[in-house]
Amino acid sequence: MDNRISLQLMLDATGHVTSYATVGGLTGATTYEGEIPDEFLTSTQPQAFKLIDNVLTKDPNYVAPIPEAVKHQPSDEQRFQAQLALQMATMQKKQAEFNAQVLLQVADIKETAETPVTSATQATPTAETK
Repeated sequence: MDNRISLQLMLDATGHVTSYATVGGLTGATTYEGEIPDEFLTSTQPQAFKLIDNVLTKDPNYVAPIPEAVKHQPSDEQRFQAQLALQMATMQKKQAEFNAQVLLQVADIKETAETPVTSATQATPTAETK
């Protein structure tokens, strides 16, 4: 397979590829005509490739940067504290719900005690006619 190609390469100060164009051009880019590593065009990290003595090669010492989200993961202690805080909040919520139910029951008992009991059937005098 012929891996010769013409590219426009943007390089950083160490000679690593920061971006490239296979069609058209990039302002301030270096024109490269030569062989490319097999995985260069399919790689999602062009920074892993370096121009050494005008030959594009994969840098064996390249280490992918760690994304910011991964750098700032909580410690085991912070995870434990967050889990404990969540458990406490859950318990407080359940306690508040229980307290509300008790207050409703107390209010129902008071309402029942204050309501006068009326007789359903009252005796009404009837007049006799002769």
